[in-house]
Amino acid sequence: MLGSTRVFAQTAGGQNLTFSPYSNFGIGEWLGTNQVQCGSNLHTRSGAYSYTMHNPATLGNLYYTTFDVGGSFKGSKIQAGDQTQTFQGGGLGYLNLGFRTYNYYQRKAYLDSGSKQKRIKSTRYGINSAVSLQPLTTVGYQYTFRDSTPFINRTTHAGYGGVNMVELANGFRFGQHLSLGYSIGRVFGQLNDQSIFSVPDSNDLNLLEDIKSVNIHGLQQKVGIMAYFKLDSTYHTFGASAQIFNNMMGEQLRFTRTMDLVGSQIYVIDTILNETSPKTALSLPNSFGAGYQFQYRQRWSVALDYRKQVWGTLDPMFFDAGRRYTDRTDYGFTFTLNPNDFKHPSHKKMRWPVRVGGVLSETQYIFSKAGSSGTNRIMQQRAFVGFGVPLVRRYYDNTVLSSVVHVQIDYIQRGLATDGLAREQFINLSLGLQLGDVWFQRRKFD
Repeated sequence: MLGSTRVFAQTAGGQNLTFSPYSNFGIGEWLGTNQVQCGSNLHTRSGAYSYTMHNPATLGNLYYTTFDVGGSFKGSKIQAGDQTQTFQGGGLGYLNLGFRTYNYYQRKAYLDSGSKQKRIKSTRYGINSAVSLQPLTTVGYQYTFRDSTPFINRTTHAGYGGVNMVELANGFRFGQHLSLGYSIGRVFGQLNDQSIFSVPDSNDLNLLEDIKSVNIHGLQQKVGIMAYFKLDSTYHTFGASAQIFNNMMGEQLRFTRTMDLVGSQIYVIDTILNETSPKTALSLPNSFGAGYQFQYRQRWSVALDYRKQVWGTLDPMFFDAGRRYTDRTDYGFTFTLNPNDFKHPSHKKMRWPVRVGGVLSETQYIFSKAGSSGTNRIMQQRAFVGFGVPLVRRYYDNTVLSSVVHVQIDYIQRGLATDGLAREQFINLSLGLQLGDVWFQRRKFD
């Protein structure tokens, strides 16, 4: 339990994406990385410049080359018992490049019964792709035990690192109503736990340092589907996806040594342990989810999302051995005003998109209640509001290209301040650049 983390430093800072005692467990804090402009929409946001990182089928409607980069700054307050801790940090969130790979238009002539004129119906088939670099998890924590029996001593634990992924995604568009998607990613990263046991002496400070590092690598695959249709003045989109991890392996490096701190100088006395464990198979949580989006004309849209991560069947992982988890469930809601990601022909200017929403998460963390047989499940609530500033320019052939600067503020609350647990409050400021262009097309000149 977290009840033993009784002593906190007052401030912490850095470039890590989190500073949370809950990231001490498993593979760290699961981030659920997605583009800023998606809000909590995981399965159905799709457009000329837009797609989500959770459902590769949303690439099916991509029409222009799109480069996305996002980052965030986070401030937090953590309370455990009568102790508090604050944190300021942040970093780069993701790098994505989406582009058209293959497009084919089936054109069919038909007679308009109203005007009695011959018209051409065009149906698009295509393959669009995206390459991304994204963090999956992050680790960041620091806490201290102090004891005076049988002598004064202190043990400090600190964690850092995380798991990342390079991914290639493909969306396959089949006509006007259906897209399928598939992606494969290379998973890699390192999780680190550093423990320092210190005993003061009359003239110096005796130290024992123990560092455990786990290197992780493997593969991740996603499959997705998206169906969409127009009914009068409304647009309806249904999407679903599944994420599967394969061939995950890990190896632990452990390094232990004794040192003396005399004045401002550190002297290494002896290396006690320096070993690497054999590579061992491990498992990461597979997931699946679905979503629905309703859009009224070009004015507003509402998206609902559901996602489940299967944590309950995970194998114990190295220094996390013996801990059990429960399945995680996320429920998301996003309302967007002016949801289009391009300048509509009927508008003089592209309108600013504005979005608000929230996510309720039943996390994978469960802890036993002190003095009883019950358990506490850690809940997380997130609310956000954001907007986009459009930048419109014209291509050489007078094609209108759109780029958008997205800004979003999130408030997140997680955990309990009772039963020896920690209650966290986060303010997260995110900035995302969605840059549209036309690549890989031959220019035509008279």
